[in-house]
Amino acid sequence: MAWGISITADGWAEIREKLEDWSRESLIDAIVDDKFEVVLDKAGHHHAGRAADAERKRLEALPQDTLVDRASELVESNDTCDNGGWAYWIDREGYHKVHLD
Repeated sequence: MAWGISITADGWAEIREKLEDWSRESLIDAIVDDKFEVVLDKAGHHHAGRAADAERKRLEALPQDTLVDRASELVESNDTCDNGGWAYWIDREGYHKVHLD
């Protein structure tokens, strides 16, 4: 079972700090997986795969700080964490999570 996020400004800052330590590849994977999940729900597997490929190509040209910004935005918009509030979901299915201490 997952919860909605309810944390302080310091908690959001800690999520951001953790994401800054992620590799470009990990950030791109998380963002692309969210895109895949969005399109899959609306248009099926074929279109989701194509959307994910296009998103990956677009993201590969972006700087690290922009990728961190986008991943942070996804955590906020998806508004989901594991029970106990220690792992915050980047993608809407929870495959990519930011773990806080």
